[in-house]
Amino acid sequence: MAAKEPDWMHGGHIIRSVRLRIGLTQDEVCLLSNIDRRTYQRWESKKSEPSFGQTMQICECAFKVELLDAISIARETPL
Repeated sequence: MAAKEPDWMHGGHIIRSVRLRIGLTQDEVCLLSNIDRRTYQRWESKKSEPSFGQTMQICECAFKVELLDAISIARETPL
């Protein structure tokens, strides 16, 4: 059986951690990324999860943060 990934690896936690670190609102991220607000809120609340590609795109395009740096931020951020 495959090992469960740590909670800090959830795409929603990663994008929330970085968003808060750089000081953007959810609405601002949705505008920058062309993502439906409700979808984005579901990701951050862990009711669903963005794909790896979506997580990477938000981090690198909207946040201007490399994905590996975003993961480091998420690891340091309390769940």
